Amino acid sequence: STSPYLTSMADPFSPARSRSPKAAGAAGGVVDTASPLIGLDFDCTITVRHFYKSIANLLMGKPMAHPHCAFLNAWLKRQNVKLEVPQTDVHIMVAAVENLSHKLGEKRFRQLIREVFLGGDERIQHLTEWFTRKEAEGIHFAIITAGIASTVSIALEAVPEWDRFFPPDLVLDLSNSRHQVLSITGQKALMLRDLRPSSRILLVDDSLGEDPIPSWILRRSQVKSVALPYEGTGLDLPRCAEVDAELLS
Repeated sequence: STSPYLTSMADPFSPARSRSPKAAGAAGGVVDTASPLIGLDFDCTITVRHFYKSIANLLMGKPMAHPHCAFLNAWLKRQNVKLEVPQTDVHIMVAAVENLSHKLGEKRFRQLIREVFLGGDERIQHLTEWFTRKEAEGIHFAIITAGIASTVSIALEAVPEWDRFFPPDLVLDLSNSRHQVLSITGQKALMLRDLRPSSRILLVDDSLGEDPIPSWILRRSQVKSVALPYEGTGLDLPRCAEVDAELLS
């Protein structure tokens, strides 16, 4: 997840939090609104390395600013590929990730996402099996990121086995929020409640220890949470078991 800090509205690298929230409320289609929902952060929850910070720091010419960025920089050098941004009107992060996917080509971009950011095929298979079990229990998923939803959707092209779990309408960022609160995890909790007004909801996020959901939001949203190690390696089998236990509590 992205660390809870305030960013300048003029900063072109600002994550979704910095953009003007939409007055209409949370976006995304709603399917079976009574079913339980697990809201998953993307960076260092689904991923094993911080996708947003790796790309952003490299674009800013700071490859050593974060260890995950340094790892990405070394990987790209071995591929003889430079991260660049073409002239465009879309968000700089979206342009950079889409351009990178074209420069690498389908095979190498798939390798980048699956091996560098998702921990390899074995971990992906374990998560796929867990997602499938939860789906069979009537539980749905949403990805909710403090980064940019479109960059997450581009990355997910490398994981077609997850298509049914994370359709584009359930990949959200904070620009979809109608709520004005300081806590990023608090915004996520309120957005998830908007998305599913009558469901049991669980937020899984590595930033919860650094940015706990404020008590008033916990009471109002009735969203439970499972905290992962901050900027750690994300979900694994023991962490999935923790989520299972929390769902049963």
